[in-house]
Formats: sequence, C-alpha cells, structure tokens
Amino acid sequence: MSQDEFEKLLYLLRKRGSHSIASEDLRYYICSLSTKLVVYKGQLNTSQVWVYFEDLKNPLYETHIAIVHSRFSTNTFPSWERAQPLRMLAHNGEINTLRGNVNLMRAREGLMRSSLYSTDELISMYPVVESNMSDSGSFDNVVEFLTIAGQRSLPEAMITLVPEAWQNDPSMSAAKVSYYKWSAFSMEPWDGPAVLTFTDGRYVGAILDRNGLRPSRFYLTKSNHLYMASEVGVADIDPAEIILKGRLKPGRMLLVDTVKGQYVPDDVIKNEIVHLRPTDEWLKEVITIEQVLAGAPSFDIAAHLAKLEIVEDDKRLPMFGYNVETLNMLVLPMVKERKEAMGSMGNDAPLACLSSYNPLLFEYFKQLFAQVTNPPIDPFREKIVMSLASPVGPEGNLLQPGPQQCRRLMLEQPLLSLLEMEALKSINLGDWKSAIVDMSYPATKDVAGLVSELDRMCQEAEAAARNGAKIIILSDRDAGKTRVPVSSLMALGAVHHHLIRCFMRTQVALIVETGEAREVHHFCCLLGYGADAICPYLVMEILGKLREQGLLDPPLTDGQIFDNMISACSRGIAKVMAKMGISTLQSYKGAQIFEAVGLGVDVVERCFDGTPSRIGGANFAILAEEALQRHWQAFADREGDNRLVSNPGFYQWRDGGEKHINDPINIANLQEAARSKSEHAYAKFVESAENISQHCTLRGQLELRWAAQAIDIAEVESAASIVKRFATGAMSLGSISRETHETLARAMNRIGAKSNSGEGGEELRRLLDDEVPTESIRSAIKQVASGRFGVTSVYLSRAEDIQIKMAQGAKPGEGGELPGYKVTEEIARCRNSVPGVGLISPPPHHDIYSIEDLAQLIYDLKSANPRARVSVKLVSEVGVGVVAAGVAKCRAGHIVISGHDGGTGAASWTGIKHAGLPWELGIAETHQTLIVNSLRDRVVLQVDGQLRTGRDVVIGALLGADEFGFSTAPLITLGCIMMRKCHLNTCPVGVATQDPELRKKFEGKPEHIINYFFLLAEEIRSIMARLGIRRFQDLVGRADLLAPSSKPVNPKAALLDLTAMILSDPNADPRPTKEQPPFPYGERLESKVIELVQPVIDGKIKQLELEWQKIRNVDRTFGATLSYYISLAYNEKGLPSNSIHIRLRGSAGQSFCAFLAHGVTVTLEGDANDYVGKGLSGGEIIIRPSPQAPPEFRTEKSVIVGNVCLYGATSGRMFVCGQTGERFAVRNSGSTAVCEGVGDHGCEYMTGGTVVILGATGRNFAAGMSGGIAYVLERNWGFRQKCNMETIDLDPVSDKNDILFLHGLLSEFLEKTGSATAAELLSNWPACTREFIKVFPKEYRKALEDIKVKSPKFLQYQASLDNDYKEEENERTIVTRQHSVDPDPRVDDIEDTLPDPNMNSKILRRLLDKKKGFTRYRRIKTSYRKAEKRMTDWNEIYDYKEVRRGIQVQAARCMDCGVPFCQSQYGCPLGNVIPKWNDLVFQDNWREALEQLLQTNNFPEFTGRVCPAPCEGACVLSIIEKSVTIKNIECTIIDYGFEQGWIKPDIPDNRTGKKIAIIGSGPSGLAAAQQLNRAGHWVTVYERNDRVGGLLMYGVPTMKLSKEVVQRRTDLLKAEGITFINNTEIGKDIPARQLVDENDVVLLAVGSTWPRDIPIPGRNLNGIYFAMAFLETWQKKQMGNNVDELAMHAKGKHVIVIGGGDTGGDCIGTSLRMGAASIVSFEILDKPTEKRANNNPWPQWPRVFRVEYGHEETIVKYGQEPRTFNILSKEFLNDGNGNVAGIRTTQVDWKRDATGRWFMEEIPGSEKVFECDMVLLALGFLGPEKALLEELALEEDMRANIQTESGKYNTNISRVYAAGDCRRGQSLIVNAIAEGRQAAKQIDLDLMGRTSLAGPGGIVAAKHRQVYSG
Repeated sequence: MSQDEFEKLLYLLRKRGSHSIASEDLRYYICSLSTKLVVYKGQLNTSQVWVYFEDLKNPLYETHIAIVHSRFSTNTFPSWERAQPLRMLAHNGEINTLRGNVNLMRAREGLMRSSLYSTDELISMYPVVESNMSDSGSFDNVVEFLTIAGQRSLPEAMITLVPEAWQNDPSMSAAKVSYYKWSAFSMEPWDGPAVLTFTDGRYVGAILDRNGLRPSRFYLTKSNHLYMASEVGVADIDPAEIILKGRLKPGRMLLVDTVKGQYVPDDVIKNEIVHLRPTDEWLKEVITIEQVLAGAPSFDIAAHLAKLEIVEDDKRLPMFGYNVETLNMLVLPMVKERKEAMGSMGNDAPLACLSSYNPLLFEYFKQLFAQVTNPPIDPFREKIVMSLASPVGPEGNLLQPGPQQCRRLMLEQPLLSLLEMEALKSINLGDWKSAIVDMSYPATKDVAGLVSELDRMCQEAEAAARNGAKIIILSDRDAGKTRVPVSSLMALGAVHHHLIRCFMRTQVALIVETGEAREVHHFCCLLGYGADAICPYLVMEILGKLREQGLLDPPLTDGQIFDNMISACSRGIAKVMAKMGISTLQSYKGAQIFEAVGLGVDVVERCFDGTPSRIGGANFAILAEEALQRHWQAFADREGDNRLVSNPGFYQWRDGGEKHINDPINIANLQEAARSKSEHAYAKFVESAENISQHCTLRGQLELRWAAQAIDIAEVESAASIVKRFATGAMSLGSISRETHETLARAMNRIGAKSNSGEGGEELRRLLDDEVPTESIRSAIKQVASGRFGVTSVYLSRAEDIQIKMAQGAKPGEGGELPGYKVTEEIARCRNSVPGVGLISPPPHHDIYSIEDLAQLIYDLKSANPRARVSVKLVSEVGVGVVAAGVAKCRAGHIVISGHDGGTGAASWTGIKHAGLPWELGIAETHQTLIVNSLRDRVVLQVDGQLRTGRDVVIGALLGADEFGFSTAPLITLGCIMMRKCHLNTCPVGVATQDPELRKKFEGKPEHIINYFFLLAEEIRSIMARLGIRRFQDLVGRADLLAPSSKPVNPKAALLDLTAMILSDPNADPRPTKEQPPFPYGERLESKVIELVQPVIDGKIKQLELEWQKIRNVDRTFGATLSYYISLAYNEKGLPSNSIHIRLRGSAGQSFCAFLAHGVTVTLEGDANDYVGKGLSGGEIIIRPSPQAPPEFRTEKSVIVGNVCLYGATSGRMFVCGQTGERFAVRNSGSTAVCEGVGDHGCEYMTGGTVVILGATGRNFAAGMSGGIAYVLERNWGFRQKCNMETIDLDPVSDKNDILFLHGLLSEFLEKTGSATAAELLSNWPACTREFIKVFPKEYRKALEDIKVKSPKFLQYQASLDNDYKEEENERTIVTRQHSVDPDPRVDDIEDTLPDPNMNSKILRRLLDKKKGFTRYRRIKTSYRKAEKRMTDWNEIYDYKEVRRGIQVQAARCMDCGVPFCQSQYGCPLGNVIPKWNDLVFQDNWREALEQLLQTNNFPEFTGRVCPAPCEGACVLSIIEKSVTIKNIECTIIDYGFEQGWIKPDIPDNRTGKKIAIIGSGPSGLAAAQQLNRAGHWVTVYERNDRVGGLLMYGVPTMKLSKEVVQRRTDLLKAEGITFINNTEIGKDIPARQLVDENDVVLLAVGSTWPRDIPIPGRNLNGIYFAMAFLETWQKKQMGNNVDELAMHAKGKHVIVIGGGDTGGDCIGTSLRMGAASIVSFEILDKPTEKRANNNPWPQWPRVFRVEYGHEETIVKYGQEPRTFNILSKEFLNDGNGNVAGIRTTQVDWKRDATGRWFMEEIPGSEKVFECDMVLLALGFLGPEKALLEELALEEDMRANIQTESGKYNTNISRVYAAGDCRRGQSLIVNAIAEGRQAAKQIDLDLMGRTSLAGPGGIVAAKHRQVYSG
C-alpha cells in the first residue's frame, strides 16, 4: 500500500470516528492521524508548548517544516479542540461567510461522487464540516476534503477557497481570470480577513485574503531558508544572510516545495495551477442572461404597464406594505440619484416586534457588522476587491473538475428586470427549464393557512428540483383580492433550508419574483437567506407608471429606471456586505449575516435556521395576521379612507402613525424643562417620554421591582455626584456647528462631566483652554476614529479619555463623508485639510484589522498619553459581549456599548434603520460575559442610545452600565427640533450646520444642558429612593430589580422573552473598585531614551544625538511617550528641528515613531513593522537597510516597513530606503514622505502633504485621495492602470516649481538613506523627470485655484452645492439668465421680480431654491384684500389672486421637517400632512396635493378660511422666521380642486344597511356624516335651523366664509347620499329616545351653544346681546330670511364688544360694515406681548399681539385700535328708558399668588365710563344645552359637557355617541372636524368590528385580532 493510499484510509477512519464517537457527553477530537504531519496543540502559550510536549525537548527530533501558531484569545470560552494549529492549517483571522459556506457544503453532499471512495464511504464522511467547528476548523475540514477526496493539490485547494480579487483587476492574465472564473462556478469564496498558513508535509505556505487585511512578512536567506511571520524580528537572523525581505500581498500565496527544495513565487505556482485544465474551453458552457433573452418570447413592457392601474389606485401597494414615505424617501431617490437616500439623527421608531403597523418580515432582521475581531471594508474606494457577480443554477460535482461546473447561469448582479424575469420563466436552453412556486394562498384560509402553505411550497420546490427544473421561481404575482401574499423572505427561507436538508439546494437556482421587496435591506435579507436573484417587479412597475402619469421627473425610460435602480441597489448591497468584511456576493448569499429581533423560535427554526433570535417574539400566527391586515387594508369591502396610500411614519414622525421617541410632545416638553428649569415641566417630559418608551423600546417592556420600604431621598447620593457619570456623545465639529460643540463642552466641564470631541479633531485654542476648568471649552474625551482627523500628539496629550470609535450607532460598520460645502476654514484647520474639499471617513479597517491590532492601538494611545483612560466604542449586536471581553483583555479601561437607535451622523437609511441592536441587549450581554470571565472589574461600562429619562439611566445601570452617554437629548435642549436635515447643511436652528447665516440662529446655552442633567439626576435619586438604593454604584448589575412588564401596551410584546437579558448573579461584584494594575508597557527602550533626552525637554541643552541603540520588535510605539512630554511642554510647535536625534538598529516593533513630535529625528537601520509614523506630528523618520546587508540585497525589491505607514500623519517627514506595505500614507494630511515602492491602496484618503514613490505601486492607488500631491516614478510598471481615477488627475511633471521641489527632496533622501535609486535619478536630472507622474486630486486643484483667484488672505470657504446638486444648479442658472431674475439671495416677494407672473410652473420650480427656501424667501405680507376696499362690502376678505400668484414661492419655504410640529398636538388637530402637500404644490402636482389634503380634512375650504391656524403657530420655521403660510396654501388647494372639477360626489359602492342619526350639522356633524357615509352606512343629519351648516352657516360672517362655499359642500354631501332634515329639533319635534330606537347609532354633534353671560348690574337693559345671536340674525337677513334685525343693527350706534377671540373680531367686522358710529372692544387680560413671553415657549400657541382683519379695518376707518386691555366691566348704565347707555369699568392687574396661580386685582382710581348704545357679549360658551342631555340621561363631565370614555366618543347610553364642542367644550372648527372624523371611526369600528376610516394624520390603522398566543 502506498503512502497516499494509506493516508486516504487514515482520513476515512478519522472522519468515521469523528462522526460516530463524539457525542454531547463525550468530547472527542483527533489532532492528527497522518504519516506526514504531527500536530501539537492545547490551551497553552508559546513558552508552555515546549515544556508540555516532551517530544519537542528531544534533540533527536528533526523536521524540515514548522508552523507555530499563537493567537490572542478573543474566544472567552476557549476549548482544547479549537486551539490551533489544526490538521492542515493555522489561521489568523475570520471567515465572515461561514454559515453560508457550511450550508452550501452540506447541500453539495447530495451531488458529490469520487473515484477514490465509494458512495457509502463518502456518505460516512459527511458532513464534511464537522459539528461545533470554529470558522478555522470548518475551513480546515474542507481543505482536507478537497486535497484527499478531491485529489487537488494543497495550493490549488487553498486558492479555490481563497481566490484573489480577480473580477476587477485589468492587470491579471487571461489564463488566471479564466481559472478563477471556472473555480467560482464550483465553490464560493470563504471570505474574510485572514492569513492562512498550511502544510501537507510536502508543501508549506501561506495565503492572504483578497483585501490584504492581515500582516505577513518573510525573509529569504543565502542558505535557502525561508522565515515567515506576522512580524519582522520574530527570529534573530544575521542581516548579512538576508537576500530578500518580502511581504505576502493581498490574495497572493507564499509557497515552499520541500521535495524540490524550492521557494515558489506566487506567479509561478499559480501559473502552473491555472494551466492544469482547459478552463477557457470549459467556460464556453456558461449561460448568460443575454442568451436567455435571445431565446425568449417577446415581452412588451409598455403593453404590460398599460394594463395596470394608475399608481394611486394600485391595491398591490398597500397589500405589500408600500406607503408614501417608502416611495418618496427610499425608492424615488434611488432612481433619480442612482444611490441610496440619506438620513440623519438616528432611528427612534419602534422595533418591528413592538410596531402596531404591520411591519414586513424584513423589519424583524438586523444586519450584523464587523467590529474589532475583523474589519469592515470600503466598498466604494476599494471596489477593486468587490464583486456582485455570481453563478446560479445546478452545480457540478465538486470532486471531479470539468466543464459541467460551468453549465450555470452567470449573473453580473442579483436584480432582474421585468424582461429578464419573463425570459427566465420561459427559458428554453438545452435541458434548462424553470418551475414557478406560488407564494400566495387563499385569504379564506386565514391565519391558520400560513404554515400549511409553507409546507406546500417546500414540497413543490423539492418536486420541481427532482423533476429536473434548473430554476425555481418563488413568485407572489398571483396575490390579489382573493389571495394573500406570503412574505417572500419567509417563503424563501423555508424553501432554501428545506432543499439543503434534502441535499437538493445546489441543484437549482432559487429566484424570487416579489412585489414586496423594494429597498436595499430587503434585497440583502433575501440574498442572505438563499436567493440567487430577485425580480422586484412591483417597484419597477410603479416607476414605469409614475413616468406614464407624468409624475417622474425627469421622465426616464424603462432602461434608465432599471439601470438607476440597479446602480443604487448595487451600491447599497455592496455596502451591507462590506460592513461585515465580505467582498463577494457569491459568498454573502446564504450566509445569514443577520440577527432576528423579536421573532419566535418556531419561525426561526423553520425558515431561518441558525439565525440568532435571543428574545423570541412574533410567531407564525402574528406574522400571518399582519399580512392579512395589509391585505384587508388593500381590499376591504368598504373602501373608506383606504383609497390613498398613506404614510405611517416608519422613518419620520407623522401624526397618527408609528410612535417615535422624538415626537413633538417629547421635544417640546424637554426644551421647556431645560430652559425653564421647571420640575413641573420636567415631570411632563418624563410622563410623555416613558409613555413613548413603552411603545418603542425594550426597556419600555420592563418594570422596576420597588423596595417594600422606600428610603429617605436625603440618604441618596447627590445629584452633583451622579451627573459626573454623564457624557455627551461623539459629535464632531462638522456634523454640528462650532457654537453647539463648544456649548456642550462648556456645560459638561461646569458640572464635572465629559464632552466628546468626535472624530473631527479640536482647535488648538480649545485644546489649551484649561485655565478655568469649569469654564473650559476643551472636550475631555478625544475620539480617535478611522478618519484620524486632527489626531496629533498635542491632541492626545490633552485628553482625559481617548475613545477609539470601532463603530457608531447610526451606521455601524460604515464610514462617512463630510461634503465639501460643510468643510469651512475652521473645520479644515481642525482636520488638517483644505476648505471646500470633501473629507472621507472610511470604515475602521486601517489599524484595527483584528483584536491584536486593537490591542496595539490601545498601547499606542496609552503611550501617547500615559495618564489618559482608553475607551473603545462598540455597537450592540449578538456577540458584543465576547468582543468586549477581548477589549478588556486588550487593557482598555472603558467600553461604550451604543444602541442601534442612537447616532447623530448622516447615513443611508439602510444603515440607520437596519444595523445594530438595542443597547439593552448589548449592555446586558457585555456585563454578563465580563462577569463570567472575571473581567468586569477591569473596565467601566458606558451605554448610549436615545437615553432620555432617569428610568432609562437606572435600567441601564441595572443591566450593567456605570456611565451614560447622551447625544440627541442635549442637542434638543439646545434647540434641535429633529429636522433630520443635518446632512443637507440646512439646520434652521444652527445646531447641525456650517452655514454662517444659519449658525446665527443658534440660541442654546450651557445652562440648558446643565438644567436637564440635574433634573435628570434628581429623577434618578427619586427612583433610587424607591428602590432602597443609596449609592449609584450599588445599582450597577442589579438586574434582579427588573422584571418583564405585566401589562405591555402592545400585545405582541407579551411574547418577548427578556429573562436572559435580566439575568443577575447575586454573588458577582461588578464594581471596578479594585486597584487597577499599571498598564503593562513592559520593559521599554523608550523609557531609557526619555531619561537621556530629558535635559533637552527641560531646556537645559539645545541639542542631543544618541548613539546607536538596539531595538527589537517588542519595542512598540517607540517615540510616542517622548512626544507626549514634548507636546505637554511645547504644544504644537514642539522642539526646534533636530533637537533630538536618535539612532537605532534592528527590527522595530509596531507603531514605530507613532505621533512623533516636531524636533525629534529617528534613524533606523534595519526594518520595522506595521504603522510606522502613525499620526506623525512633525518629527522625522529615516529607515534604511542594515549596512551589513549583502550586495545582492536590493532595497527597491525589499519591503522594510509594514502596512499602513504614515496613517493619519499631519506633519513631519519620512524617508524609507525600500518598499512599504499596503495602504502607505493612508489619510496623510500634511507629512512629506519618500519611499521606493508601495503596496495596494497607496495614498488612500490622502488630504494633504507630499508623497514621492521611486518604484512600483500596488493596485487602487489614490483611492479617495482629495488633497496633497504624489509624485510617482513610472518605468513600465503599469502605474496608470493601477490608479483609482475617480478623484484624481495624472499630470506630467513639467512645472519648474515641481521639478525644483523634487530635486531638493530627492537630494535630501539620498543624503539621509544612501538610496541607489535616488542616486541614479539625480545623475540623470532633469531628463528623468519625464518618468515621473504627478497625482493631483481634482477637488484639491479646484480649491487651490480658488485661493489664487480670491487672495492670499482668503480664509473663508464660500459654501456651494455638492455634486448631487450641480446639475440642478446649472439648470437654475440658465433659467435665471433667461428671465433676468433679481439674484438677491434675500427676496421678499420673488413673484414681483418675474416679468410674467404666470410663468410656467416647472420653470419657476427650477428657479426656486427649495432646499434653502426657508431662508431665501419671506412670508407673503398679507392674505387680505386692502382694508379700505374690503370693509365696504360683504365679500370674502381674502385676496385669492395675490395669494395664488406666489403660492409656489410660499410652498418653497416649507422645510419638510423630520418632526413636523405643524401636524402635532400643538399644531393641526386633524394631523394634516402639511409638508407633503406643500411639497406637491411646489412640484405643481395639485391633484395629488388635493388627495393628500382630503385624506385628513373633509372640509379644507372651511378651515382654510376660518381656522386661526395653530399649525402656523407650531411651524418649526416660526422659531427663526415667520411661519409658512399653511392656511393660504390649504385654501388654494381646495379652491383649485373645485375649479378644476376634481371634487365630485363620493358615493360608496357598498351599503352596510346600518342607520345612523346625527344631531347637528355643524363642522363636527358634517365631518362625521361624510366619514360614516363613506364607510357605507345610511346617514341622516338633523338640523334645528332652516339651513344645513350650523355654526358654519350662521355663526361665521359671510366676509370670512362665503355661504356659497358652505352650500356647495352641503350640496355635495347630499349628492353622496346623506339625508338632511332641517327645521327639526330633536327633543321637541322628535323625541330623542325615538331616534335612538329607530337607528343603530345616534351621534350628538350639537355643539356648545349655552353662552357665557356677565352677571353685573344693568344686565337686563335693552341693547345688550349675545354675540352669536347678533351674528346669526344678520346672516339670516343677508340670506333673505324674514327676520327683524333692526334692534340688533349696529348702524349709527356706539358699539362695545365684550370679549375677544374670533367671535369678538367677527362682531367688530360686522358692526363696522353695518355702519357703527364707533367700536370699542373690552378684553380683561393683559395685552399680549409682541413676541413670545418666556412662559409661552414654542411650539405652544403663540400668545402674541395680533391685528386681525376687523382690528385693521377699525384702525383704518376710525383711526384707532378698538381694543382696551386689562378692563373689567362693573355695571351697565341705563339711559333712563331701559336701554343701555354705557358701561362703568375699572382697570385690573394680574398677579400670581404663592402657589403660582393667577389672580385679578382691581386698580384703585382707574374707574371709567364708556358710552355706548349697543353691547355685544362675546364671552364664549359654557357647554351644550341641557334639555337633550336630560332626556337621554347623559352623564356630564365637570365642565358640563357630555361625558365619554377617555379618548373615546361613546356615552354612558348604549349606541349614543357625542363629538365636537358638546363633548370637548368650546373650541376651533378644525377641532370639531377632527372630533367628527374620529367619532365616525369609532362608530364604524364598533358597528362592523373593523374600520377603514382614517385616524389622525389620515392613517388607516388595522385592528389586529387576538392571535398573539397562537
């Protein structure tokens, strides 16, 4: 038997043993069973290995190879069998795609056949990947299988699993591309950052991942020995023996063939492998989508679209959960801008498991992301390694390479067009056929039908696969009125896992054709759970229909729509993959990189097996019910308000929709409390915040276990002590304004807490501001993020805490970008960049590749500031506890756990909404894990993420937090109103903008934050007292004081299992009170050096040169601590140049010369590891080879420094005589460097400085480079091909200044390093300059040109629009020139500047600046006709022509607020979606604006005329300017609708047969009548007056509301089927009880008609009238009624109106038109102030002095203001004939008593008599008249109104309801309409069990049936 045969049997034996012997009770693992290898492993460190294993101590033991693996323990529960090395390899890194890889290997087991093993033998080896393997162990299993069962060489097996990034590399040979492409058809990459060393006894080698995210360096010696390690300096080798120093490059292999005794270069071994097989020929078998299309029947998209309903009527939209928000915020931006839509200010909406609005199943999943253990990557700047291409369809036999592997369909990206989808359904290529599995089921099967339908789908899919279908299409096309769609994700997951279990998955392609998916997260979920391709047909059809309807601007073609959608989605999918460190879609598919939050075990096990779902939750019954509710809303038999696709506010708060933590009530209450320092106001805030928390958060589902006996609050720790545990979040200067940033810092310093600089650096004046610590504007916490903006030695030296940002809550795993228009001079100065040049903040992957790298960074920062505490910021996700344990082992002293919902930064909505987990889960897991591993006492834990109240803080502490971070709440106290426009630079309150004009609007003060934090601390103290806890630290970790809520507000929450989250170990002591051991710096060469150079630092000597010192790789971060002391003493200037010169020899450790300060020069002879010159801060570094190097050692061929050198360097110089590793000079922002070659990604993200490269470069050079200059020597090395050209130009070096500069720098380089390359170039100067290429960033060039044009003193960057708006701006400029519009940026009435006021609205729209319209255009001066004219007639007072003329300009002022206060409880009671219809008016889409308006308001023609517009009082713009003219726009919309004939009778299709009687035809009764009629009921309205309309007809004068307008509406209601019976008073003409008996429901809408009187002497005199009687009588007379109005006529009379308000004003206007001789108005209250008083904060109704129409007219006619304030009527005076002749009055003063209540005090001597002969009492109303209430025995409330249940409209009498003023008391017409609408909704629900009538905000909320336990 040959050795190979014996090895095969040994492998078979071991696999069988592993499968049959191991069990739950028996740990069984064979390290090695081979004739070629022996594996020694254990839970040992490297020194223990040699002691533990006796073999290794035996001198007779010899080996020709050795792999030694020692790894940082990130696994907090290590096991012996998982220790490395494994059987064939040792692995440092992560396999991010593991779950998908393992699933697919399992699925392939049904296909594989071997020539070496029988079928039975193969089966006995399965599963190939053994259970409970780590990622390394799983990989090792597959390598073994491929090499032994698959007979592939070990090198080939490795490149099969870890291929290079071949898809986008133009320099790769065709043969290699063909091989990799063929290989991809049989095996997806095992993707992730990894270096894998491997051996089979013959070959020993290593391979690096495609991104190069792990360091590997090697030496080759004269004696033909090869040494490879993750660092240089591991082995002591004589420099004279080394002939080559190299590095393992990304995707490359290092190989030694011990049989041949050869070192085999990567290109040699791969060239041999790629020519093993005729892959070029085999690839001809590949099927392309073009071939499929060519063979398919024709499909006419236009004809298909023509058959579809218009978008507004397409019922599929609500059925699939679409809404207006989805289309406008997500879908349309993707199509128009070819990228995902952006948002900001975090995610404050409920988790899906707490949502009441039928979330899609996608919403229950959160994307996972990389942090610490492996890095995310940049999918845009490093797209060279990314690929969305993927083969689909049946795989060939993995063990038998051949053309069969290529017989698959190749898709370049995963989204299919409508045309492609139809072609695949009818595919007819060879034996390819497809089968369709229906993803819908009959609605009649109801909830119970879902699970059986999943069974049916799985069985159909399996049958199709067994019957030869190559493509299985899961389609919900058949869903409709009678069929309910099953969630595409659920159906896919069930089928995918079913096919895996029956070994059929790799035999078919699974394609999902769904109307449900439309955004990036949806696509990622589908791909992550097994979809090979997706056709989102509905979104494509919607876009096509919008174009046909003229609503898509610009009107794109079908091809453009699809291409734009693909571009946006591809970017989004790549970003989601990249945040987990995954580069290829082929690897991402099926990898299940998600966590489910609030999803039940039954669902997960069936459909998403292996997905974490820690708190249980929604089961199949709930998910079915939510789908059925969506279906019912779409196809309700009674349509009601379901006609319009509504906006439930999933992304931004909308009234009546989804709850949000930052809703108007919370924002207003918090601002009032913080600004007034009012405990009462704060109590209101706590009440509203805790209520909303119950709807939105996991902590809201918890209760506190109160102590049996509370303690005295005086015994509780002080508030001043508690606030020291608070910190503000890491918000950079750039994301927020300077004023905001400094206010935060000053406030926190005053109270002894900490503010955070964010990642944008800090100005020097702030860094050094520490003379008065309590008034300092220095941030105590200095953040170090991937952007490394402004991270210098001085910056770090001034920190109390240094925080490493691994991720942020707004967008974990992602980077960011500060657009050029936000980079002002001050920001550029902080960040060492150029004003106006955009700045990229990459994902954290440069010096944080792994846990080892994080440990190094922590060491760096502790070296750079020994007294600072180092903090690491993580984001909550499953496994964060394990990560945190690793961080604690890295010696971080502080860990932040951020929640998914926090974050103030701008990000894509995909990142904001769908990545990260609640902080409650994260802090609980972290605390518990640290306790178990005895690490909790090492670190302080901080938590942040939408913290608001003391209850939030206490729950955070009980779950394990010591400290607490606040970001959004402090911003709100400073004025933030959650505009969510931070990324647009248009924050109207100056909080999050760099616009100098907007920054002037900032009014925040440090006191606001301080007030809030002390109020918060006092609340915490009160809770602690009730818990019986005295010291705050005693709260930490006491989860036993928490319990799940016994009464959750959402029934779904009852299914959540929070027990694991609130586990508590009563014996654990979480307090970090032990004396912390000193940081383990180890024995440091630098300490000795500092001692030697101290005289220079102290100024005792000027200069010192140290003799040669020996340096080793354990000497890490050399120079940082020396620089710390220099920075403390000399700030940013440092020492004079060359004050200290240090000479070293050897191999320097990582971060050599990090943060080296000015005045220090370090010369190293030898080599160095990664991160040389990180954060270089003015020092000089010289690195050159050892002088002992042999002649054959070539510097230009050898790598002498590692990866990521000069990362974040801000100044200084670096000279490297040799090559550098990957990512050289990444984010260099000011240093000068010369080297002889660089690896991949050189000069990435560079923003300043100069780099000269005298050798070859790697790929992707200058990616994201926006500043600085690079000069690159090009000698046929293919440099141009390796450049990323997106941001740069390549110029020749011809300018004399360039030539002069280069000559000087190369001369210096030669002098300091002895470089042979430099010498050769200088010997041929200047001729050789032709070989140089100048790399010049485009933005940088433009900025420099601007500076030249302006002046040398130009310091302020003039803000301009970013690239996204350039095209729009160009068009605007053209239009401006054409129409000669005044360019003044501040236009009062822009319509007056237009030569043609009827200019085409589209041109006008392009001309107007909607983005900043709120600052550019002023509010229209008046909406009334001129007083002189209008007061002479009875026509309506409004100037409709003038209003409409400028209406688009006024609409442009609306800011489309993220939290629109205009529709909040402070604003419109109807919840009018004002921003939406304002935008539609601006877009000239009047029909849609009308539909949106009518969705919430039945009668806008009434409210648009009569309403006092509380919406305008609450308008956010009113904080800084006059509010938007909402009322005018509303009125214009409805009037235009009537003019166009769009308002027609809305007659219901179906009648229910239910009879409803409504008593009263005022606004409430009419609104209820229309709504109930719309729901299909028979409605009769009874009115005691002679005309319908109540108050509208007779209570509001005709000049305010034309009676033709009222009649027009009542006629319309009659035409809709409502019956009106006039002149009938219920209770007199018809008994009330009879009406109740004859109808199913009676609704009382009788108003509040009992007038308030004034009981003073003389009240019975003639000439004193109630105002409403006066107005009604005159109105009837005007309308032709036979009434005697003379007694009440004001002509020639001296009229006094007692009372103000609208009614009083109407009396003034009516009396004036009648011809009154004089008019005086009495108001008892103080005269309002011109501006809001301190006790009347926004958004409350502004109690300010107003001049209404009647007041203005009185002034014009009589020459004086009619109102007299602070006046009390004492007596009506008699003329002697029983008529009123005057009023005796006195002045009053209003004061507060000791309790704060107001009281009135008469002013002595202020008596006065006012003559009059007519008095009108406009004092309001006391309630409804009593007769009807008494007849029906209705209960009354304390105010004498009809009593109903709280928040409801049913009275104490069955089937009798009340709405309007008779229920709520005297109010506005708009309130009455709202009351009528909501009463109708309740009546319909009570009658029918379901309702399709809208609630507030026009949102139809389905009522769920009780399926929560089933």
